[in-house]
Amino acid sequence: MAKIYDAVVVGSGAAGGMAATELCLKGLKVLMLERGPKFNIATDFDHHMKPYAFQFRGRIRPSERAVYNYTANEWNKAHFVNELENPYTGKKFVWVRAQAVGGKTLHWGLVSLRFSPRDFKAASYDGYGEDWPISYEDVAPYYSRVEDMIGVCGYADHLENNPDSHFLPPIPFTCAENIFKGTIESAYSDRHVIHGRSATVTKPGFNGRAPCHYCGHCGRVCNVAASFSSAGVLLPIAEKTGNLTLRTNAVVWKVTTDRENRAKSVVFIDRITRQVEEVYGKVIVLGAGTLDTTRILLNSKNEDHPNGLGNSSGVLGKYFCEQIMAGDISGFIPRLKGNTNRGGDARPDGGGIYIPRFRNLKEKRRDFIRGYGFEGGGGSSEFPGFAMKIPGFGASFKEEVKKYYATVISIGSFGEVLPRAENYVEIDPVVRDAWGIPVLKFNIEWGPNELAMAKDAIDTQREMFKKAGIEIISERTTPLPPGWSIHSAGTARMGNDPKTSYLNKFNQSHDIKNLFVSDASCFVNSSEKNPTLTILALAMRTADYIAEQMRTGALG
Repeated sequence: MAKIYDAVVVGSGAAGGMAATELCLKGLKVLMLERGPKFNIATDFDHHMKPYAFQFRGRIRPSERAVYNYTANEWNKAHFVNELENPYTGKKFVWVRAQAVGGKTLHWGLVSLRFSPRDFKAASYDGYGEDWPISYEDVAPYYSRVEDMIGVCGYADHLENNPDSHFLPPIPFTCAENIFKGTIESAYSDRHVIHGRSATVTKPGFNGRAPCHYCGHCGRVCNVAASFSSAGVLLPIAEKTGNLTLRTNAVVWKVTTDRENRAKSVVFIDRITRQVEEVYGKVIVLGAGTLDTTRILLNSKNEDHPNGLGNSSGVLGKYFCEQIMAGDISGFIPRLKGNTNRGGDARPDGGGIYIPRFRNLKEKRRDFIRGYGFEGGGGSSEFPGFAMKIPGFGASFKEEVKKYYATVISIGSFGEVLPRAENYVEIDPVVRDAWGIPVLKFNIEWGPNELAMAKDAIDTQREMFKKAGIEIISERTTPLPPGWSIHSAGTARMGNDPKTSYLNKFNQSHDIKNLFVSDASCFVNSSEKNPTLTILALAMRTADYIAEQMRTGALG
């Protein structure tokens, strides 16, 4: 007889990793399914090699450019899916998919922002869409627990729309950032330039983890787990309980149900052998990422659920939302030219500057609702793009680059994308992936609100740089395509009404009581804030609810 686990969790990133870890800590026997392999974060990554030590200077070799997405390079390509094996169709969309234990947390930007009370009740402020069925007060204790578990550094700024976390010491500003902060806050009464809030340990002795040693290679996976990844922080906790079973190379196809309309099993295909396998759980938790979770649910349709598993409302796949990356801008601070300081080029990701949303908080604009924030920093990097703007060649060129190295300041905007029913994904009736599983078709594009917001963000970034006396060297003035933010959300939204939502307030299917979702597909709106901290908090909350329901016998 096949083994029946207390819970089968699909996905090992922020959503799946947190749900599985919390369930294991509660004493449940958990099977985790991950489509990729498991790597050792201490030994399996090219942590400290310089770009020039790689054959193609860190870039993807020309023959592989069609195989991997824009985030891939020589040291991380093994952690992302092969795009040719994993196609998708429809309108232009950039879908970044990880394929390794830890998911996208292996390479995320570490920006960790709490949603605000306003974000959870945005519809009550401007009349658009729906409020979440939960409030900030419901999630706040879980934000605190997550922060105490993973470590988030920053400074308590006491801003109403940007709640403070349980912070570790902040990453210091560079000279360029201090100058930028002073000029912007002097010029604008409605704007703040605050420390980036990063999921990075900045002091010794935090939960037995080493603090950041400022190597600057967060994007290659932190080999000492100073910066957060599910693989480096969560899964070791889960494994230590003895309650976790990890199955790698499992490409999930569908969830099945029994005659009592309960989720019974997960069917997957071994990525290497191509063999079909089936595993059983008292509870099924999908935390594969917004779009993969939605794909699994749509592909799980059966006679009782003809429009996708648990989709009696018809909303599954609809109301996609994320953040629009409208524009970005870089420039030199003239007074710093010739400064020999390295300019913070080896700081952890997410630790530069953040300009929180200032539009439509007190004064309302007529051309768009909601708002955007700016993320950025001062200093340069291993790939100093500004060097392309410096004239010269050879030794003299290198000297000129050094003169400007510490003077650079850059920012880019992230704006809230409104959830709309007409922005949706569905199953392509013809195209299948390399394992024979039907793929997603995208029907997503920017609407008038996003485009008006993008124009304002682009105009505003230029205005701020000019007021700050910054010499502009590069500027992008057109929005990047949908999906570029890698912050997909909303396609299995939560709500109180089963007719207009897919999940209840605990991320439990309205239709199938032992089916749960733990990723951002549950979001009602995206906010302008990066979603990972909220994903972690909601996944922990969902797992706590599951454990309590199982303890009382409500879930078997």
